[in-house]
Amino acid sequence: MSKRSWRVGHEYRDRAGFPDDEFLSWLRTDKGSIGNAGGIRFKDRFGDTATDAETGRQIPAYMILTTRDLPGQYHNPWDDLVDDISGNIHYWGDAKFSKRERYYDSFAGNARLEAINNLRLAGRLKDMPPILHFSRKRPGYLRFNGLCALSDLRHAWFEDKGKPVKNLRALLSILDEEEVCTVWLNARVTEASVTKVDSAHAPTAWKKAIRGQIKRRHVWAAKIRSKSQQLPPEGSEDAAILAEVRALLPDAFEAFVVALVDRIPNIVPGLDHMVTRTRRAGDHGLDFFGRFRLPHPIGYEIDFLGEAKRHASAITPDQVSRLVARLGRGQYGLYFTTSWFSEQTQREIESDRYPVRLFSGSDIVDFLREGGCLSNARIRKDWLDAALSGAAMPLADGLKPLTIW
Repeated sequence: MSKRSWRVGHEYRDRAGFPDDEFLSWLRTDKGSIGNAGGIRFKDRFGDTATDAETGRQIPAYMILTTRDLPGQYHNPWDDLVDDISGNIHYWGDAKFSKRERYYDSFAGNARLEAINNLRLAGRLKDMPPILHFSRKRPGYLRFNGLCALSDLRHAWFEDKGKPVKNLRALLSILDEEEVCTVWLNARVTEASVTKVDSAHAPTAWKKAIRGQIKRRHVWAAKIRSKSQQLPPEGSEDAAILAEVRALLPDAFEAFVVALVDRIPNIVPGLDHMVTRTRRAGDHGLDFFGRFRLPHPIGYEIDFLGEAKRHASAITPDQVSRLVARLGRGQYGLYFTTSWFSEQTQREIESDRYPVRLFSGSDIVDFLREGGCLSNARIRKDWLDAALSGAAMPLADGLKPLTIW
């Protein structure tokens, strides 16, 4: 394999025009290279060009997506999520707040993503381009995260400078491929037949992907998180958001968590659910209960019980054990706290394989962000007021009824 190849997890020099560049110069052919800036970049074919019949847009030879992941105290509302555990990347399109005449699909990257997704829906997998994802964790360098295939594309709203913007959010499957050679990518640009190029140069995972066989890369990682991994950095915007949550009274925090769980369908499309808050007195150690119903055609139902504790210190095993003791057969537990879970607590949950999901302070902030509950790095007042309006009106006692549907 050519030395001009990118390996997963490694950093490469990004210095256009300099001899040590390992990015744009590696993609340069007699037809040029990709642009020098932008989160979504692509190169069109010069051989057997393919187009999307619905939009008439040309399908590129390949796409390069980059995520800015530089350390800092300010959160980017368009942050992408690279999940090595599941083998997925959630990537925002390139729309920004702009003039009235410019819509989400007027942005070049979004236009091409939408065209590619139309090919996917039409079953034209062999015409779809490979997508490579990079992260910029320090100036002048890019880290290669993997070769990807587009698995889903949805419309989503977010804020840009305090104003709502319609955008796209792509789900990318990270393929089980360690290395990608730029000879393959460049040949897709210049050669007459992409089919022949893929047959000769494409990685095995890509050949399977265009036949509909997506093999995701899964990374085994430790499930025990440190305190710093469970709380936002001091002085950050996320820390300020968590401080707002911690300022709630205990009763209000319980109502807040129930409203947060109620936002799950906004995060997981197709998931049906119901959540009910318990009374303060006689709640049998529970703060809420409910049920998730997986989307059709599975339709499987999962009962859950939950606790919501506003604490500033570590959550210890004995505090979680009460929830564990209340779980019946086939039930799952959800434990929310504004603090963090001790190492011993996490190890006991993991070693005993208790069906309990632990949500720390940082998880709550992520939940708020994914659920669209933030505005200008603050909790949306309208959402919070609605969440707390039921704080004085619990709906049920702690004994879960036989059915909640």
